[in-house]
Amino acid sequence: MKVFLIHDGARAPLRVVNESWAESDAACPACARTPLRVRGDGKRMSDDDRAYEANAVCYDCGVFVGVIRAEVDTMFGVREDQAIGLRARVYV
Repeated sequence: MKVFLIHDGARAPLRVVNESWAESDAACPACARTPLRVRGDGKRMSDDDRAYEANAVCYDCGVFVGVIRAEVDTMFGVREDQAIGLRARVYV
């Protein structure tokens, strides 16, 4: 699984640290914390059916900072995987 932070059209890799947050080398635009720690809010399936997405919120100050995208290895798409009972464990 590959996890990215998408902000203003740019993709930055995220490191999943634990079940509460993931880290990026960027700084938070609101509180300037480095590394930026993000948590996901509102998990959903992506429009292209290849990933799960969630709103990225700074773990420290709560400001929206982009979208977390977790791309999973799937042959048929995340909707089909979910329909037949396969579950991806996404920590963001």
